[in-house]
Amino acid sequence: MNTDFFKVILRRLRLIKLNRDFLVFLLFLLVSIIFWFMQSIKETAEIIIPYKLEIEDMPKNVIFTGDIPSEVNVVYTGKGWDALYYKFMKNESHELVINFKEINTKAGKVVIDANVLRRAVLKKKPQGLTFRATSPNKIEAFYSNGQHKRVPVIFNGRVFTTSGRYQCGTILTPDSVDVYAPKHLYESIKSVKTENVTYNELEDTLETKLALLVPRGAKAVPDSIEAQICVDIFTDKTLQVPIYSENVPSNKVLRTFPLKTRVTFLVSATLYDEITTNDFLLVVDYKEVIPNSNRCRVHIRQQPKNIRNLRINPEYVEFIIEKVAE
Repeated sequence: MNTDFFKVILRRLRLIKLNRDFLVFLLFLLVSIIFWFMQSIKETAEIIIPYKLEIEDMPKNVIFTGDIPSEVNVVYTGKGWDALYYKFMKNESHELVINFKEINTKAGKVVIDANVLRRAVLKKKPQGLTFRATSPNKIEAFYSNGQHKRVPVIFNGRVFTTSGRYQCGTILTPDSVDVYAPKHLYESIKSVKTENVTYNELEDTLETKLALLVPRGAKAVPDSIEAQICVDIFTDKTLQVPIYSENVPSNKVLRTFPLKTRVTFLVSATLYDEITTNDFLLVVDYKEVIPNSNRCRVHIRQQPKNIRNLRINPEYVEFIIEKVAE
């Protein structure tokens, strides 16, 4: 008889023995788990149940301007079985209802203290569980009685472009928002800034969304805006702009030589054709005329916003003053 046959038989017998030992181990493990579970459900356990916060009978003109939690976590203790039942098996939503009249509303702030929360919880407390605490144990938030005003939005950031490119404007949409605030803040809010941002190496126009920064206790509607940071290639443009005079007495006339001066500036390629002489106002001031002098300085009283490196040539011009015949 082949000896290999006996080797195979012995190997299988060993496997059977090993498998029997493993089955015995699993049986004892299962018994231990059942014993541990039976002991656990007899002991006191702590569970946390989240409750959706609802405030009823709130006046229509009341608007919360500060953060108020949407949920309150309630801590209970109870026998293990009750705790397990409400934590894992009783799958239902819970609401914590508080009447607005129960809330302390002084100096533009609502305060829901621990006692108010406790009374609301006890109305909803599951059977077999004991109330321990809430988290948070006190809720504070600012509110407004509907008083609001429209204020401008200010871009609060820095923009750096690549070589040969320039920022040619920032378009905010919307450019103003409604701000709700309690009385002690209302008058001090004149504008709202965007979040502080920095953009580096911009090569082209960027469109992004920016949050708004408001004082604690105030609320902006909407609370974010769309920002378009315009970047373009800039090029030189030169115009011949007329020179006017100002502060000249009614019985005199001030004439300059030349009558126009050359204005050179950098402008984006997009706006190149839109900038004209009508966008500039250049003047000489009669009050600056020095006796026995025939030269005066040319001042820039008006210029487009989206240009750079404005230069005028000549910057000083000759003049004469003539009397007007009466």
